[in-house]
Amino acid sequence: MKRSGGKLFFVGVGSAQAAAEFADQLGIDRKLCFGDDNGAAGDAIGLGKGVKTMWNPPAVNKMMERNDEESLKALGESFKGAIDAIGFKELAPSNMADTLRQGGTFVYRGETVLLEHFDAKVGDNCEIDEILSSLR
Repeated sequence: MKRSGGKLFFVGVGSAQAAAEFADQLGIDRKLCFGDDNGAAGDAIGLGKGVKTMWNPPAVNKMMERNDEESLKALGESFKGAIDAIGFKELAPSNMADTLRQGGTFVYRGETVLLEHFDAKVGDNCEIDEILSSLR
């Protein structure tokens, strides 16, 4: 595939400091990672939230199908490294209810939406093939 010069941004719950630590732990450029403390961006684009979106067996099973032991271990080690570096309080969002927010995947070309996927539950992530297809 021809490189188009596009950019990938990461937005997560929590502070800018937590986003910077996430970037450091995973070797990602800090300029590409943003914190959505208090969920204003998530609310603006309509991301799901609340207890009903979390931890049901089919969703957890789907999430586990996507990840092998090595990737889950690497993720756990990254979280531990972040907690060791800045502490749990600084890593967590200021409003703990924000940890119940679902995510999404959005691909744009300028202002044109090429892909819009809202995660309904844990593990309901957009398929990588769908993301790559939207870029062609």
